[in-house]
Amino acid sequence: MDRIKSFYIAKRYISKVDKKEHLYKNNKNNDLNLNIDFWTSEIYIDTTLSPVPAIENLPKWWKDRPLYQISDDPLDLRVMTNNGADSANISVKHCMPYFDALTAGYHYRLPTNVYVKKTDDENLPSVTWDEDDPRPIEMRGHLEIPVPSGCYPIHFVWDMRWGTKTPEGWSVMITHPVGRWDLPFITMTAIQDSDVWFTNNVVTFFLRKDFEGVIPKGTPIMSLIPYKRANWEMNIDHKLSNEGTWDLERKRNYIYGFYKKHRWIRKKYR
Repeated sequence: MDRIKSFYIAKRYISKVDKKEHLYKNNKNNDLNLNIDFWTSEIYIDTTLSPVPAIENLPKWWKDRPLYQISDDPLDLRVMTNNGADSANISVKHCMPYFDALTAGYHYRLPTNVYVKKTDDENLPSVTWDEDDPRPIEMRGHLEIPVPSGCYPIHFVWDMRWGTKTPEGWSVMITHPVGRWDLPFITMTAIQDSDVWFTNNVVTFFLRKDFEGVIPKGTPIMSLIPYKRANWEMNIDHKLSNEGTWDLERKRNYIYGFYKKHRWIRKKYR
């Protein structure tokens, strides 16, 4: 307990660093506060689920994870080494880069229950869904890309019923729900210039061979992450190592949380 108290007292004397977060609070600049539009045909408005912000669709395993490796009780906070930063027994919930990836963008959700059964053919599962719901899956006749390890050698596609429209100059990355390797499929990645092509699409995925059961309606099947297009040119600049090294030293003043307090910038998807 004395160790924890000393830690919080010490934090008061560490100089504050401007995170520039004031640029993102109640800002009316159109470059920072943007709209993304989702749409579907009238026949699917009441029969398919709309996309939702990923932050509203966090997995149960994340919600159940304690803040510290033992529990949510701050009294269970422990120092694991004498290295300063990153030496506490905190859980992955304190890792803001991971949290930002997990909650980035929007989730496209499965519109129906999907039933997967193994058959006598080890490379051909039985895949069905609720008959009254729109078809969620198609199967292509041939393979054109490498099959992920542990998956059936079948080119499945998600049949999207919703389109995505972004502001001018913005595209959307369509990929496997970020961080969701607990799901029984792997969705491939694509980039759509959704400011000029905002129709619904089909997206390739592969089913895992070790799965048999129900993929429930509402399961996230892909992440939709908008980003602004730009022309980039790579540069190697070793002079940056000086500031990078200093930041590592600044981190050592904290048992944990330096990045979140002084470097992290909140991302908002609504």
